Amino acid sequence: MENKEKRLMLPKLISHGCVLQTGERTRIWGLAAPGEGISLRLSDQEISCRADGGGNWEAYFHHLQPGGPFILELSGESGETIRVTDVYLGEVFICSGQSNMELPMNRVKDRYPIEFEKQGDARFRLYKVKENYEFHGPLKDHVEASWKECSPDTIGEFSAVSYFFGKFMRENRTVPIGLINVSLGGSSVEAWMGEEEISQYPDMKKELELCQNQKLLEEKMAGQIKAHEEWYNTIRDLEKSMDWNDNSWKEVTLPAFLKDFGLDHFNGVIWFRKRIMLPRHLEGKKARLWLGTMVDSDRTYVNGVLVGETGYQYPPRKYNVPEGVLKAGENEIRICLVCENGAGRVTPDKIYALFAEEEVIVLDGRWEYQSRSVGGAAPRVDLMSQKPAGLYYGMLAPCFPYLVKGVLWYQGESNDERPDSYEERLQQMILLWRKMWKEESLPFVIAQLPNFSIDLDDKEDAWPRIREAQRKAGVLKNVAVTVNLDLGEENDLHPLNKREVAYRMSLAVRAMIYGERVIFRGPWLSDFDVSEQWITLFFETEDKKGLVVRGGTGLEEFEIAGADGVYYSVTGVIKENQVRICSSEVKQPVFFRYCWSNAPKIGLLYNEAGLPASPFGISTLSYRKSRSGQ
Repeated sequence: MENKEKRLMLPKLISHGCVLQTGERTRIWGLAAPGEGISLRLSDQEISCRADGGGNWEAYFHHLQPGGPFILELSGESGETIRVTDVYLGEVFICSGQSNMELPMNRVKDRYPIEFEKQGDARFRLYKVKENYEFHGPLKDHVEASWKECSPDTIGEFSAVSYFFGKFMRENRTVPIGLINVSLGGSSVEAWMGEEEISQYPDMKKELELCQNQKLLEEKMAGQIKAHEEWYNTIRDLEKSMDWNDNSWKEVTLPAFLKDFGLDHFNGVIWFRKRIMLPRHLEGKKARLWLGTMVDSDRTYVNGVLVGETGYQYPPRKYNVPEGVLKAGENEIRICLVCENGAGRVTPDKIYALFAEEEVIVLDGRWEYQSRSVGGAAPRVDLMSQKPAGLYYGMLAPCFPYLVKGVLWYQGESNDERPDSYEERLQQMILLWRKMWKEESLPFVIAQLPNFSIDLDDKEDAWPRIREAQRKAGVLKNVAVTVNLDLGEENDLHPLNKREVAYRMSLAVRAMIYGERVIFRGPWLSDFDVSEQWITLFFETEDKKGLVVRGGTGLEEFEIAGADGVYYSVTGVIKENQVRICSSEVKQPVFFRYCWSNAPKIGLLYNEAGLPASPFGISTLSYRKSRSGQ
């Protein structure tokens, strides 16, 4: 092999700024000329190996001690060398799932401004894998990814859950912490599974076969995109037909659902405007305009100047008004809102205000609007993030050779169309990942879905079923499930309180992986007894203390049903760790459940450490005694 042809290579995971997992062994791997011998040096160790006939090689350092920065040096028999600088040795975790795991710190900056003022931490690093799909088999390396040190310049890009988890672990362990964030908004559990597993499910197998046929997939996606663009062309034509005279505007009170003022199942474009008076000292000043969230996309103007636009419903509308736009006296705010699926809204219980210097001008209340309907909903464009196996092969597979301490998993929202299949598929995914990491007891910490309701009117009890599936995943060895019922926001799929979500996951890691005697789970149902119309539930708490009730009697979220499956509210009593309930409507209880709604909030049960009990649904026909599996 000629020296000018570079053959010695490392994967992107093993690059400048990486954190390698310490322990009994630490794997390094890469490519070289077939049969070439390679020498490696790291810390105080030197090892060697030889590439196989395909040029693949791997080598193991043993019992490396935490610390850094170090230099990883490689040299091949050909004379090629590689020096990887700024290498740390410590603990590495996978952070995976969908948007609530991917959500960056920039999205929660207003809730945690002090975090952006802190000094960096060279011993805390994040490796973010960029979005990529592959349906024909596992990639050996990431298409785009890199390690970044936690610093004031990079913190905004860090996943919020990852950031806070890493921060808590740095405080607890003191060793370098490396987090591999391999998550993507909107992704389904099936997207993180391989073809062999997917083939067991006819619905998913057919979808994967389509994705593997590049021509058919491109034709299908092109057709969907074209139909969507044509729909939007119609929207633009409707805008041109609007009458901007003052007498064409109608009054409305915002925030509100469009159906609340007669636009139920509305698809089309609606303009809102509001006129506000500003004092002279604000003329020309910069300002911030907060407009909650909206469904679906918007363009927002102040005095005719476009100050911001958002292409879909979830991001908060927080727009900057530049200098020279605001005027003394009357100012006009206009919002062009496009509603694609008949569920338009300006989301209630959000902040709607203009912040200028020290003044806050509240924008709730009287607005005006005019609208044009396009008739049918916007044609659907499939989300690639929900296609089976695509993210498993395209984003996750290159991570398998990299030794890790455990996995944090926050996902489930995108499976609420088929919640009954989630339990089996989630557990199968966990077992698959363990197989691929060659670690049959690889620890998993699952963040159970929080309270949420605003977009779930047609989903019935989908989220309780997802939570139940997550709870039952806890029957697997080395799986912990954290309960987050009190950390969500009923009107937002992406709640801001990521710090507490991460803290609860860090407690689970400390207890399950490091054996610390910390309380990491709330009360769990350990047993129950049925006597005539009464059910007595026995809970356990890690601190062996009684149940704690917040915001009610503690009975509000319990329900009982007979053989007909019709549930009724209960009466009863709570004493220490026992809950005794009955319903005058049910003489022979067959089913009972707790917090079986999308957004339970009254009378939740906690332990004294402030951790809530998991929801559950129990059939007394299936068994007389229940072990929660938590």
